[in-house]
Amino acid sequence: MIKLVVTDLDGTLLDRQSNLSELNKKAIDDCRKNGIGVILATGKSVAAIGHLIEMLSLKLPQITLNGSVVVDSSFNVVKSTKLGQKYFYDLLGTIKEKKYNPLVALENGKIIYDRYDPSFEVFKAIDEPLSVVKQLENDEYAKMCVSVGTVIEESDPLDDFLRKKYGKVLQIIRSGKYFFDILNRDASKGKSLEFICQAYGIKKEEVAVIGDSPNDLSMFEYSRISIAVKNSYPEVSKKADFITDENYNDGFAKAIYKYILK
Repeated sequence: MIKLVVTDLDGTLLDRQSNLSELNKKAIDDCRKNGIGVILATGKSVAAIGHLIEMLSLKLPQITLNGSVVVDSSFNVVKSTKLGQKYFYDLLGTIKEKKYNPLVALENGKIIYDRYDPSFEVFKAIDEPLSVVKQLENDEYAKMCVSVGTVIEESDPLDDFLRKKYGKVLQIIRSGKYFFDILNRDASKGKSLEFICQAYGIKKEEVAVIGDSPNDLSMFEYSRISIAVKNSYPEVSKKADFITDENYNDGFAKAIYKYILK
């Protein structure tokens, strides 16, 4: 019996405009009415998903910033995996040296930058707030940092360069066409899901996961049922037990009613 449904947000639960459809909202409400917990697992910060947690009355901890930060229903941090000061400064130097502008995600959910880049406009489309600071190279930010990223497409030379330079010591995540983040190797949605399940006595065999991107695969490994939306990355579809409709066609709700609330 499934006791927990875990879903990615953009590209999975939310539509192309990052909105929650009425049918998907109803599916979550029906899960809760049937005693099934719901966890949002996203690359977004708690600042970007807080309204969803409140609107859906979610009581379990939620997974944010690609698994590097877990927050409770009151938005308090209950688990975080820091990047590390050594890598923080090295990454900032490398990205800036290549003439790109880095973004830093902090444990408290803030995403900061010190030099504006027009590419940052993609964050408005997903309702993710950014904050400007005087200088990123700061020991307080280094201590609180959970990831360093930038806005580049997969074909950008910087993608390959950073993977070759840091791929063996850090975790590199692409969670969409433009979103590129570098985290501690111990930070993942799957590890955060395991942490929550152990804390609440939920078995792996009682978990269903729905996603679309490579950063969701670690959760597939910690689930009984894995479901990919049709618009998923090919490698995600190959690993999924089932394929549901696209995110913009209420694929989440259709999966819930077909495989979970039969």
